[in-house]
Amino acid sequence: MGTKLSAEEAGAYEALDRLLFRQWDPIGVYEADGPDDEYRAHLPGFWELVRTGSPDARVVEYLAKIERERIEFETSDEHRMDVARKAAALVAAWRLPVRP
Repeated sequence: MGTKLSAEEAGAYEALDRLLFRQWDPIGVYEADGPDDEYRAHLPGFWELVRTGSPDARVVEYLAKIERERIEFETSDEHRMDVARKAAALVAAWRLPVRP
C-alpha cells in the first residue's frame, strides 16, 4: 500500500480486504476456493474512499467502475450498495473508542 498503517488501521484494512473477497466477489472466487488476494489490487482505493467517509454512492461507483473496466463482469447496484454499507459499518466500528 505504500503508507504505513497503525495496528488499528491495519485491522480495518484487513477487514475490508476480506469484505471484498468474501462478499463483493463479482467473479465468485471465494465460492470456488480461489486465491484470497484476487481483489487486493483494488483495496487501496476502496480503503481510501471508506476511510475518508465518502458517500456510499461514491463507493458503489468505484466498485462498478472496477467491475466494468477491469473485471468485465458486473454485479448489481444493490449488491455494491450492500458492500459499501458493510464497509462503512466496519470502519465506523474500528473508530469506536476502546474503554480503558
